[in-house]
Amino acid sequence: MGPFALFALTLIGVYWVARAIGLFDQLIGDGQSVRVFLEIMILFLPQVVAIVLPVVTFAAAVYVSNRLHSESEIVVMQSAGISPAGLLKPFLMFGLLVALLAGALSHYLVPVSLIRLEERQAELSQDMAARLIVGGRFIHPSDNVTFFVREIDADGSLVDIFLHDQRPAGRDVTYTAHKAVLFRLEDDARLVMFDGLIQTFDKNNLLLTKIQFDEFVFDIGTLTGTREARPRRIGEYSTLAALFPTPAMLAATGSSVDEFRLEAHKRLEQPLQSLVYPLIGFSVLLLGSFSRFGVFRQVLGAVALVVLISTISVPMRDLMRRDMDLWPLIYLPDILGLMAVYLMLRIAGRKRFGRRRMRGSEVAA
Repeated sequence: MGPFALFALTLIGVYWVARAIGLFDQLIGDGQSVRVFLEIMILFLPQVVAIVLPVVTFAAAVYVSNRLHSESEIVVMQSAGISPAGLLKPFLMFGLLVALLAGALSHYLVPVSLIRLEERQAELSQDMAARLIVGGRFIHPSDNVTFFVREIDADGSLVDIFLHDQRPAGRDVTYTAHKAVLFRLEDDARLVMFDGLIQTFDKNNLLLTKIQFDEFVFDIGTLTGTREARPRRIGEYSTLAALFPTPAMLAATGSSVDEFRLEAHKRLEQPLQSLVYPLIGFSVLLLGSFSRFGVFRQVLGAVALVVLISTISVPMRDLMRRDMDLWPLIYLPDILGLMAVYLMLRIAGRKRFGRRRMRGSEVAA
């Protein structure tokens, strides 16, 4: 498991850091702390691991196979009578264990992390809207918007509010109030103003309208572009729910039944990659024991075969999007990979048997 851990830390670290660079600038620029940045990055971690896990298992299998060849351990085990299928068993067990881990990620950890990530981002949006309120300063939270609060009392209430909004086409709207209170809701933040006035100036008709109010609620999330409730993503639902989506789920996401089922089959297929890729890595390199040029060409061949299988999966998913009755095609690349493993084991077995016969003939002579 040492090579697996090494490759996992390396690849996950590279992908994670690449993802973190842009996010760090965004969060720190918005005034968030390093703790918030680390929390968001941890929530991204299950997605990153799920993406790189098949590649990690393949790299670890190729590394271990190459070490076995370079130290002649493969030759010793073959001389002891172990068949190619017997040599493959440890890699099969390794692939099964990683596939179970990948399944836990795809079916549970990734959806849960997506839900928590969206909740945390909504909380950050509320915090950012709240930080717009600064006593004694004119601020411009977005284009054509000016906001002013004379002071903030010890209890958090706002005194003497001025809000000038030039965003509506052809109109300028000015809100003034003697007092206001900020409330946080599940999806946004609201500013409740008391004893105030709304003045609307129609630029086209040069008409000024005044409305006095005792209480008025303003969504300050609109000042930062966060008023619209974000529809749920398919990835936030469980695999079982994605296989059998309800009308409520379709309405919440704006997606079709086929899109839900495609997501479910992608999750079911992803762990199979973590099983098939290490078997390919070992099987291709197993052929190198019969080449006096070493296993470098076999390493390139294994990489090429994995890339080919990954490439085939793209058109298979496109076909499935067009016709959901073709859903078995999403598993075709993995089936082809297993067939390639079986073929290479047969070739390795025949060459091994041929070498035994040749040695027997030499002894008889």
